[in-house]
Amino acid sequence: MRTTLRPLPLLLALAACGGASTPPPPVATATPAQSDLRPMSSREGTPPATTAAPAGPVDSSAPLPAGHPPIEGAPTAAPPLPSGHPPLGAPPAGGKSAGNIAGTIALSPKLKVGPSDVLYVMAKKGAATLAVRRVDKPSFPFAFEISGGDAMTGGGAFEGTVDLVARVSRTGDAIPSKGDLEGTAKGVKVPSKGVQLTIDTVRQ
Repeated sequence: MRTTLRPLPLLLALAACGGASTPPPPVATATPAQSDLRPMSSREGTPPATTAAPAGPVDSSAPLPAGHPPIEGAPTAAPPLPSGHPPLGAPPAGGKSAGNIAGTIALSPKLKVGPSDVLYVMAKKGAATLAVRRVDKPSFPFAFEISGGDAMTGGGAFEGTVDLVARVSRTGDAIPSKGDLEGTAKGVKVPSKGVQLTIDTVRQ
């Protein structure tokens, strides 16, 4: 029996060709990234542009930030009143009443007035003077009117029944003095019209 031996190099070559071979590693390919964005179709249109709200008229009464210059045409605040000044539009202090007394003051024919004399018309209640009005260079008969607008501070309300005193001051002072001319009408109601008062007395 004869055994045939194949050459060793040939056997090695066949083993190399017929044996299992390791396949090459797969080539990595780029995978498209997933995104929440999607293409916009013609139906969806373009997104509306954000526009600023149109500026309306400026409210001049709205308070301005500190240090902001005043707005043209805006009302300006009234200046502060002095300390102790009554509110604007308030009735005068003292006699407060819408009533008044009007009438005529006559001068007795026996008396005369000079160019420097001053007439004082006063409404009194007892010893308190409620209201007073001064008239320079009076001529008689003199039409007068006195009201709460002529009130004295702290003199009381110009209402009820009062005494009217007309005095011609020779010195021009409101304080009565010797030589002044006076006349009085007692128990005059507030309001009254057509009151007649005659100056017929000389102070001694």
